[in-house]
Amino acid sequence: MAAPGAGRRLMCLLAAALTLSGCGIAPTGVQDEGRPPVISYSPTWVTVYLLRDGRLEPVRFPVGSDSAKSIIDTLFRAGKVPPRPELSTALNSFRHYDTETTRYSAASQRNEPEDNLGYRLNVLITGEGTITRQGLAQITCTIRQNKQESIWSVEVTRLFPGPPQSFKEHTCFEYRDLAADGVRLPP
Repeated sequence: MAAPGAGRRLMCLLAAALTLSGCGIAPTGVQDEGRPPVISYSPTWVTVYLLRDGRLEPVRFPVGSDSAKSIIDTLFRAGKVPPRPELSTALNSFRHYDTETTRYSAASQRNEPEDNLGYRLNVLITGEGTITRQGLAQITCTIRQNKQESIWSVEVTRLFPGPPQSFKEHTCFEYRDLAADGVRLPP
């Protein structure tokens, strides 16, 4: 004779098995719903200054970011493989090491609270020798072209080999004599 409640247990197990084996949704074949979602990448374009016959020539390049570091990296890369054969660079014997941004302020005015007016970008490079005026112009004008509002001046410092050497602070305006014919340089 069966134990009392055994039938009830059997019915519960059978109901549970039926519940787990089917969810009430009929199976279908594979359906194509189109292309999977993809993040679209649209690069930022920056202007870098290369040299044509020793004069500054603007060239547009795509970059992943418009940060000062990315812009300077692009300038150094562009000079190694210029987009046109007549273009060159004065930066071949140097490498971009890093960039540092500091506040540029007018603390020299008396009786005025210190106003933060903009930024100074220090571009740190490595390499043998002294950077030429054309090389300084390439770096300075490239930054000023792309960061006109925030970067007021550019200082280039060679870290090594040897002791660090600062090439002072510059604006692009002082290199206007190096502009190629028909090229208007940023301030």
